Amino acid sequence: MRTRSLAPAISVLFLVPRLLSAADAAPVAADLAAGDAAAARFDLAATLDAYRSAVAVAPESYEAAWKLARTLADEATLSNDREEQKRLCVEAEKLARTAVHLDPDDPKGHDYLAIAVGKRALFEGGKRKVELSKQVKAEAERALQLDANDDLALHVLAIWNRELTELNWFLRQAAQILYGRLPDASLDAAIADLERASTLRPDVIPHHVELGITLADAKRWAEAKAELDKGLALPTGWVTDDYYRSLARRELPRVESRLR
Repeated sequence: MRTRSLAPAISVLFLVPRLLSAADAAPVAADLAAGDAAAARFDLAATLDAYRSAVAVAPESYEAAWKLARTLADEATLSNDREEQKRLCVEAEKLARTAVHLDPDDPKGHDYLAIAVGKRALFEGGKRKVELSKQVKAEAERALQLDANDDLALHVLAIWNRELTELNWFLRQAAQILYGRLPDASLDAAIADLERASTLRPDVIPHHVELGITLADAKRWAEAKAELDKGLALPTGWVTDDYYRSLARRELPRVESRLR
């Protein structure tokens, strides 16, 4: 994706949040509307350009910051270039931190900060991944404090639970040192969070796919297949849905082999 300077977005970290000026309000509203329309038609390039323009016009816009962070995270998900993925995750994290600074009492900034940090952790070494996991958990929990029905935060916490249960012995020891004790994490907790997320938003493909994968990890094969099938059957609702369908198709043979 085309990149522009992040200076306006980063510099806002050193400013006191303020209301948009009248001169900024109309252009940023137009850019946000254009970005929303592009997102609705799954045009990621146009979505990114519109939200970048919104941030450039009004770096103090909370909505522009979190929506650009979300779009960068989506592009990182879809990219096949590891270096580009890392760059996008770092940029998304900066924008999400800006959003949290601008409005710490709205869950969206915390949601996308948790997601960006979690994605960035994929490019770090083992111990650093564990350190970043603490930030992921904290941001997702803060989002849930602000909105108990935040399905995205539930999804993030579920993946945190699942991945922590899969740590090798060395990283589990690192986690115990970092957290003070080994955090309570389990596949049961991951399944419960994803079940709640998919109940709150049954139309969201990633909730069903990740629930199916997690149920498979728990050897609950029939339930896993049902959730994967649900994810595959749903209509596209977001630009990353085909990516999650590919995860479901990759997981299904393992699940189906256990059901024979």
